[in-house]
Amino acid sequence: MRSAVLFCAVVVGALLLALPGRAYENQLILGGSVGYSGLPTSDSLPRNGVNVGLTAGWGINDAWGLQGNLAYGIHPDDEGSLNVGLVGIETTYLLDIVRFVPFAGVGLDGLMTVRNRDVQGDFAVHGLLGVDFHINRRWVLGADVRGYWVPADLSSDLDPFLLIGALRVSYLIDLF
Repeated sequence: MRSAVLFCAVVVGALLLALPGRAYENQLILGGSVGYSGLPTSDSLPRNGVNVGLTAGWGINDAWGLQGNLAYGIHPDDEGSLNVGLVGIETTYLLDIVRFVPFAGVGLDGLMTVRNRDVQGDFAVHGLLGVDFHINRRWVLGADVRGYWVPADLSSDLDPFLLIGALRVSYLIDLF
């Protein structure tokens, strides 16, 4: 499983390096987040958890962006905590309104779940809604919600829906 996660990270990094940076004012965006992770339809797994994540991305043009995500969530439970690891790539549509930047997006993800030493993997698609607030030219505070759907239960016991809401801090780096 480690080699699969490493492979996904290399692919996301290569995709990010292959695309020219033009949107979000020709800047590379690096961010970290913390938030809530939930399985709203679960009857057998712990529903509520905590999630941490890292993002890196930049724009394709003046309205579209591409970013890679790494996230880890833990759902504590007396019968054994559920650990969820995510690696994904997403495209976002940015509506730049000076200091506030609402955005929406979609993405593809690989998920790895671990519970009681049982490791399983799945693929998912997600939708994204969020908003960024530019404190200054370098620092951004943001909030976003991602709803994940596992279209086919390939191997894990993960419910078909996963919800992650997070607060994020991002740092912007000028590319040109």
